[in-house]
Amino acid sequence: MSFIVEADNISTAWLAAAAKLDAAPKRKAIHSVVRIADPVGEVPAVRAAMDQLLAGQNMQSVETVANTIFPAAFARSSRDHAELVERYMKIYPLLTTRYRDNKKGTYFGRMINYPSAPNPRKPGSGGPWDQISEVIRTITVELNGGIPKGARYEVGLGLPDDAMNVQVFVPGTDTSAMAFPCLSHCSFQQEGEEYVHLLAHYRYQYLLKRGYGNYLGLSGLLAHVARQTGLKVGQLTVVAGMAWLEPPVIPVSNMLDEFTDLAVV
Repeated sequence: MSFIVEADNISTAWLAAAAKLDAAPKRKAIHSVVRIADPVGEVPAVRAAMDQLLAGQNMQSVETVANTIFPAAFARSSRDHAELVERYMKIYPLLTTRYRDNKKGTYFGRMINYPSAPNPRKPGSGGPWDQISEVIRTITVELNGGIPKGARYEVGLGLPDDAMNVQVFVPGTDTSAMAFPCLSHCSFQQEGEEYVHLLAHYRYQYLLKRGYGNYLGLSGLLAHVARQTGLKVGQLTVVAGMAWLEPPVIPVSNMLDEFTDLAVV
């Protein structure tokens, strides 16, 4: 089974995707696509119910999951991207040693501190690489030059010598088939001189444990790039190679029943 969801905001997107999976064999689907028109929008009652559901299962809150992709609170209190990175990297060793789930790093940490190998065609290359900064810089330069490209701003699996490919996966280190990183690719698309959109690809997505937080973290990342480049927040699209709505069944079904009108697509 596969499905496509078109939703107005993060909350309705999660409800619609969960409803699709709840009705699917084994609550799994391949090649699911979730498009969110307003990725900075939420329904407060749904967010509260989601956090209550997660807490009842001893799972991380929506905000905790989202922070692994984008530290929104740090960003709000930082002057610009450079200060955000500086502050985040000061606490990064603590994040990766104190919290078991972060032992291989966080998604945001991989994006701004990727251990890239030297490029023989570029003397002095290699070492930690802030890929988000490069995306912001390139969009800004091309906007100022009056000839912006539509789809060359990449964050994911790509060639280490491509300045617009932002790596998450580290070859030789990420050897587990089911563990971090499940998010494998992010691609920014610029629409004229007005909007920037984000396409994210998950090789495997746990919709209950991390789905809502994933949407929230990706929306924060998109909004950050938009702010730093002077563009508006566009559409967020999340593609999952395999999506699974994990147990427990009854609490999730109860939540879907509570918001049945919002889960319709």
